[in-house]
Amino acid sequence: MLGTTLASKQLAQIIYGYWQSQCLYVATDLGIPNLLQSGPMTVETIAKETSTKVETLYVVLRALAHLGVFLEKPGRVFAATELSNLLITNAEPSVGHFLMHITEPSMWDAWRELGNSLKTGEVAFERANGKKFYEFFMTENPEYRNLFNNSMTFLTNQAVDSLFEVYDFGQFGTVMDVGGNQGALIAHIVKKFGCKGMLFDLPHEVKTAPAFLAQQGLDEDAVQVIGGNALEEIPRGADAIVMKYFLSVFSSEDTIKVLTRCREALPKQGKIILLQTLVSPRGAPVEYPDGTIPALAAVQMMITNPGGYWRTEQEYKDLFKTSGFQLEKVIYTGTSLTVLEFRVNEEV
Repeated sequence: MLGTTLASKQLAQIIYGYWQSQCLYVATDLGIPNLLQSGPMTVETIAKETSTKVETLYVVLRALAHLGVFLEKPGRVFAATELSNLLITNAEPSVGHFLMHITEPSMWDAWRELGNSLKTGEVAFERANGKKFYEFFMTENPEYRNLFNNSMTFLTNQAVDSLFEVYDFGQFGTVMDVGGNQGALIAHIVKKFGCKGMLFDLPHEVKTAPAFLAQQGLDEDAVQVIGGNALEEIPRGADAIVMKYFLSVFSSEDTIKVLTRCREALPKQGKIILLQTLVSPRGAPVEYPDGTIPALAAVQMMITNPGGYWRTEQEYKDLFKTSGFQLEKVIYTGTSLTVLEFRVNEEV
């Protein structure tokens, strides 16, 4: 449709990208990857199970089969593949939950407002939906809150093995996860290294944490759950603070406020372990092996959060230095997640 040159093909793949993601969202939302766990099914059976029209459903399933998501067999029979098995949502948190969170209707509407938000300075998500992102997902819609929680837990579960191979949290007596949602990361840390844990996030964010932590086999004393606002005050008691993607939601000004609160809460020689996907500097590879393109993800963060986006390593170093921290280590995990260890600078 767009020509045969390599450049034209590259543009076509970019242009058609939203067609693919929306077909994928609809199929996952209908639970089709879940259905095909039990074996191949005709399109008629799938349509009956999902309350959809046979012929229109077939067009979507055929497209996804051509993309390798499903396998089409003779007789309009569809079977699971390695890709569709990753999208199963009726078991543990999966990439299917992340997909539905990123591509569900309110998020889709937010992207349509990108151009207007560039002109007005408004947050695209708020312009499109009339609500702040976290209000919409975490306080007013229990279904979306569950989807968001499963998405964040999936991202954490995917990263911890590589993280723990290169970073030892056992050097600390107590680790506090600031912005840790329902506690997936701190649960992994406490179980792996035997340290005490603290979990701090907005009250509605940690609402499900006690039940989640109990499901992970942790008793009530293993992780102290505290609700509050990191812009105002962070509780004391930890030797180190870990933050995974948390600072991405804040403007530079608010990031400095959060880091200042962290410095007030930490003891001398206290540390912050920042777990972040870094935007590549000019001339460096822009895509990680897992397909993450941080500069593109930064746009997603900007669309949903006022002033928030993913940053470069130098930008984080500057923000931490302004807030009274000194960079000690940069450790690459082999995934899209990088460890930046900062310590309190007592000279500031």
